[in-house]
Amino acid sequence: MPRMLSRVGIPVALLLAPILAFAAATDVTLTTDAVISVNGITLNVSGSGGSVESMIINSTNFSVTLLSGSTLEVTAPARGQLAVDNTDGATGSVCNDSTSKIGYVATQTMVVVVTPSTSLCVSAPATPTSGGGGGSSGGGSSTTSTTATTAATTTAATTPVAVPATPAATPAKSASGLSVTQIQSILDVLASFDVDATTMASVRAALEGTNTNTGSVTSTAVSIFKSNLTVGSLGSEVKALQEFLNSHGYTIANSGVGSPGNETTKFGGLTKAALIKYQKAKGITPAAGYFGAKTRAAVNADS
Repeated sequence: MPRMLSRVGIPVALLLAPILAFAAATDVTLTTDAVISVNGITLNVSGSGGSVESMIINSTNFSVTLLSGSTLEVTAPARGQLAVDNTDGATGSVCNDSTSKIGYVATQTMVVVVTPSTSLCVSAPATPTSGGGGGSSGGGSSTTSTTATTAATTTAATTPVAVPATPAATPAKSASGLSVTQIQSILDVLASFDVDATTMASVRAALEGTNTNTGSVTSTAVSIFKSNLTVGSLGSEVKALQEFLNSHGYTIANSGVGSPGNETTKFGGLTKAALIKYQKAKGITPAAGYFGAKTRAAVNADS
């Protein structure tokens, strides 16, 4: 098959001649630089040490078939970036503020497609080095840096720091930011759905920012008792009272309903009996199982 130098697509300018010598009937050897234009981008192409089997120029790129032992160098005088599709035998490329170049040494027959770009090669910015004792070449920069650092340090040391004003005291609230009344309202809603005592205690502790113990639950709401309670009373305060009595030795029931961990929101006969035991122990009269002002005060004091 005859070797060729051909063009496809837009016109190809061969600007220097003679650039090719036919070493044999099937070979094309570059004897001097070939200046070609691909899509309006000027390139210098040179080779040595062997034969360029063929060069085909397309509208946006050109391909070169290199025989084993051939070298190829492509340079873009205007520093346009050069992309290649084959890195075998590549001898390194240069792409900086002054040069755009690729090179190859073929160890076997190979095809290289080169695509030039109008994007320019630029050098990567220099990586700054930390200042030390400094050499003569960096004297000016070191002095400027030191002066700026000194000025910044002086400014930081002399600039007064604004201290925020202490906010005025605000009424104490629970950890959740809710008032006692708001917490009780939440607990009342939970009690209306027959939420178990352990969950109630956990919710109460979370809202008030207090801790709960495992096992027998000690009420954390005794300080907010506000209602008179008697047989037939319902609500969270009844459950809190049962929890208090169970945890202080005045057990409502040893098992089942009313026992530790199974407190209810209903004030019944068992609650009354346990409350009477507490009132007698505290000398509260009459010890009739009625949870009124005197008994509330005692419970609050024992909590």
